[in-house]
Amino acid sequence: MHRARPERYVPAVASVAIIAGLALTGGAAWLASPAASAIAGAAIALFGLPHGALDIEVLTRARAHGRHRFADVLTLYLGCAAAMAALWWLAPVVALVLFIAVAVLHFGEDWAAAGAPFLQHGLALALIAVPALLHRPEVAAIFIALTGIPAAGFVATALLVVAPVAVAVALVAVAAMIAAGGMYSAAAASISLVALLLLPPAPGFAVYFCMFHSPQHLRAACHGLGWRSARQWLPVVVPVTAAALGIATLLYLVVPASGVPARVVAAVFMTLSVVTLPHLAVPRLLAFSRPRRQLPAWSISTGH
Repeated sequence: MHRARPERYVPAVASVAIIAGLALTGGAAWLASPAASAIAGAAIALFGLPHGALDIEVLTRARAHGRHRFADVLTLYLGCAAAMAALWWLAPVVALVLFIAVAVLHFGEDWAAAGAPFLQHGLALALIAVPALLHRPEVAAIFIALTGIPAAGFVATALLVVAPVAVAVALVAVAAMIAAGGMYSAAAASISLVALLLLPPAPGFAVYFCMFHSPQHLRAACHGLGWRSARQWLPVVVPVTAAALGIATLLYLVVPASGVPARVVAAVFMTLSVVTLPHLAVPRLLAFSRPRRQLPAWSISTGH
């Protein structure tokens, strides 16, 4: 049985304090404002995007992960990112559905403590679908802002339909994590589900993405590189994150949404899709091309 170190509970405690403080001070009403969504989008970009900044570093430098050539990794990364960006312009609704599918696969990696892949990905689907239970119009508005197509709102309705089943699976996953001693994972999942259910979509997602998902992946990448201090990873993370923010800025100028808050949220989520596809796909593509080399599985057990 594995137990999380006490310091790993700091994000959980901070998240509960933030949510409770907002509820007690009447901040929930403010969180529904466009300005709050824009701030949440900026937080997702600033504190969420850095967790993938070490991907290329891990694949090219970490001995245990194969040490692939920089040019090969970079080419695959840019190719996957460009393909995702092109899909948004050629078939935006398809890109939206693909983004959700990739997110389910990627977020499922956070919950290895649940044991079964069905529970892991069911919990991941619940995290994406649960906002539609109380905030379906807001979710639909984000999807329409991303695609520029009013009919994209039906994707929010589809999430509303699957949300009850996904939540049921998520509760089983939480119980499984508790039974296995993965108390950190159980706390992270529970708090994230509550935040995504009660808070508006962008702030709720920011709680999960910035407080739990991103720190776990950043910690895993640093561990793979043998880095123990911020002085080792900051020189890599800062410029790569700045490049991602540059992409977000360019997308802000061309996304079909109107109004600054909607454009910020749409640009941030579109940028997430552009960087998440290579973040998930490149290690698997390299594993497929070189099956005898040990590659990072990107599977992070937050219960350990």
